[in-house]
Amino acid sequence: MPDIKTPKRLLELQQWFGSIISRPIDEESRINPTSPSGQAIEEEASYFITPSPTLKPHQRVEIYNQQYWWRLLSILHDIFPLVTRLFGYRDFNQVIGFPFLSKYPPDTWTLNSLGARLPEWIENDYQASDKGLVTNASRIDLAYNDDFVAAGYPPLSVDDLPSPEEVASLLSKTLYLQPFVTLFDMEYDLFTFREEMLCQDPDHWLKNDFPELKKDKHYYFTLFRNRKNNVIWEQVDEGEYFLLNLFAEGATIEGAIEQLERTRPDLAEMIAASLAAWFQKWALRGIITLHDPS
Repeated sequence: MPDIKTPKRLLELQQWFGSIISRPIDEESRINPTSPSGQAIEEEASYFITPSPTLKPHQRVEIYNQQYWWRLLSILHDIFPLVTRLFGYRDFNQVIGFPFLSKYPPDTWTLNSLGARLPEWIENDYQASDKGLVTNASRIDLAYNDDFVAAGYPPLSVDDLPSPEEVASLLSKTLYLQPFVTLFDMEYDLFTFREEMLCQDPDHWLKNDFPELKKDKHYYFTLFRNRKNNVIWEQVDEGEYFLLNLFAEGATIEGAIEQLERTRPDLAEMIAASLAAWFQKWALRGIITLHDPS
């Protein structure tokens, strides 16, 4: 096919338009009065955009500027419902949304991955005293989004589990955690807190106290997509978390037991007593596979 060159005037218009609509709107959703070139937007817009019967050139491009940001911010609200409720819509946009999207604008056709780097951005750029809480909230919110669409491989089923006399056949097989499972350990029960927060609209929490965040012990959780394609969570024992964390990297039962005896002998008795029941549960949920996800 012949190489079709973009007309210079069209290229200038596209580049200018992109530079304008991707600049953050202000708190009143107005366009930046100064263009990237330093010229007043009211003057510069007339060079690229013709007026309509009711709107001046800069007012016409302002509509696209608003729609660009409203759309992206709305997606972040949907992906990060707990983080949005910690701040409220306005403060989330100003403190999180605008600075994050300015540093990491969308770079792919699918907006499902728009917030993929938000936990990283919070870790590096957000400096308030509640940084740890906000980071963990963003990790959980993102995991709900990612686990829903993550790949799944043929699971280890109940039928695959050996009888007691054949259990040795499974000990040397490498087991993996399904990609739609995410593990969490933290110093508070952020999952119950999240459920209670999501019962109310973000603006509700601007005038009401947050629910209690339990901090009475160390907590371990699994978040996974069930067979009905719902993403759900469960609080688990430290021993179950320990094993699932090993399977996340790929491990045999023999290797897991060896590492357990070497690094966490205090968990050995509890794991030995619960292992059969755990495997039954994991098989029913389909969260363990013999397929290497990597």
